[in-house]
Amino acid sequence: MMKIKGLAKMDEERISQRVLYVIVALSAIVFLAFYLIGFDAPFAADSSFNAPLLTDVLLGFMWFLFAVTLIVSVVAVVRGVRRANQNEGVTNGIPARKITYITYGATALILLLTFVFGSTQAMVVNGQNFADTFWLRMSDMFVNSSLLLLVLAAGVVIFGATRYYRKEHRK
Repeated sequence: MMKIKGLAKMDEERISQRVLYVIVALSAIVFLAFYLIGFDAPFAADSSFNAPLLTDVLLGFMWFLFAVTLIVSVVAVVRGVRRANQNEGVTNGIPARKITYITYGATALILLLTFVFGSTQAMVVNGQNFADTFWLRMSDMFVNSSLLLLVLAAGVVIFGATRYYRKEHRK
């Protein structure tokens, strides 16, 4: 495995903090360049619209971030499943393997269900009718899955925060 000088000595929190700072700095640079360099260039077909010069750079950066996120996610899932299968499945009395499988399964199920039940109703986008059912379902899937996962995360946090209250009233 590739070793980066000093990386092995750093804990996960410090590594993720540095990665976050790099991503925020790159995003700030790309967005500042997008808005400050040629943002007011008129669109050739209709001068009432802008055609920023660095639109391709911004889109390329977003695709790059998406690709890196996708790769890191796949690697994390594969490593998580491998680790869950290597040990007995229980870490410090916590059923880690069971939690791993439930988390991955529930996320995949939510994505699948929100895609299947996503809307295919045509929309007007930039003055034109958009009726591609696959992309309409995909966009609906991402929006609804994000909202549902946020609500579930908040519910789990509230459930965890009431742990001590529940323990006191159980007796």
